[in-house]
Amino acid sequence: MQSLAATGDYLRALSRQDRSAAVDVATRAADARMSVASVIEQVLAPAQAEIGVLTQRDDWSVADEHAATAITEVVLGVLALRQPAPVPRPAPVVVTTPAGEWHGMAARMVAESLRSRGWDALFLGGDLPGDHLRRFLDRTRPAALLLSCTMAAALPQLTRSVDAAADAEVPTIVGGLACGPDEHRARAVGANAWAPDAETAHALLSKWIDQGVAPPVAQRARIPAGYLELIGRRTELTSRLAAAADPSGGPGEGPALWARQVAAELVDVLAASLLVDDPRLVENHVDWLTEMLDARGLPSGTVPAMLDALGRAVAGIPTAERFMGSRGPQPFRT
Repeated sequence: MQSLAATGDYLRALSRQDRSAAVDVATRAADARMSVASVIEQVLAPAQAEIGVLTQRDDWSVADEHAATAITEVVLGVLALRQPAPVPRPAPVVVTTPAGEWHGMAARMVAESLRSRGWDALFLGGDLPGDHLRRFLDRTRPAALLLSCTMAAALPQLTRSVDAAADAEVPTIVGGLACGPDEHRARAVGANAWAPDAETAHALLSKWIDQGVAPPVAQRARIPAGYLELIGRRTELTSRLAAAADPSGGPGEGPALWARQVAAELVDVLAASLLVDDPRLVENHVDWLTEMLDARGLPSGTVPAMLDALGRAVAGIPTAERFMGSRGPQPFRT
């Protein structure tokens, strides 16, 4: 109950862009014998998740979301000053996101939650290219790498980050919304393990590092031919989907650009679903996209038109056809 009340207070502070109030809510929660990890996981993280929902529904603007996230970054910095010294271990653990993953907040929260549990966790920020990650891992030789991925379209880049770690002989744990509700996608990208939250990651690290149990052997699946074909046709497919959504080009440059952006993301998500062999990626993205567009009063036929065009365009790519067909008929709504 205490954490629920604090979450509500924290969200209200963010809605007012009141940084001082947000810091006060978090520090009062920590003063009330909540660990820093508990404050992050039971107060800050639920508030940030609710902000995502509010933005999707167009109750908050993207500017509102960015302002709130900036405040939470400050709050995490304040909480970091309360962290205990890490338990002495031979090497730190590293936390980051793959290239193309713009949302680094979840990874930052994981890093601070691990520090609260005694780990020397190095946070490298977000959107980190695989080659630069490899250089860092070669130099620092960490005990493990934790990767957060929330955007389905960034899963191909996640595989490159995991490959960089494998080359450096560093075991990996992956998590985040795009990594799904189970270990299927973690295995597909070649990670050693999947963790749905920081507590699970802590348990895995304790087992591997403190207890000396070897991480599970990981081997990434071969890159599917359908994925490569889809990526090779990305420009063409994006153009076809954008035209299906807005055949006339719209009343100006803005709508046409918007349609192309949505189309490109849909193609990228389908490609990612082929890479990790999981049609749930497409299903979840379409549901999210439909709700987001409806909330903004955009044409109700946009998503069905794009899906119909994409289904026709991927004829001949068996897995892509099957994944598109798994959604069944998508009628136009009025």
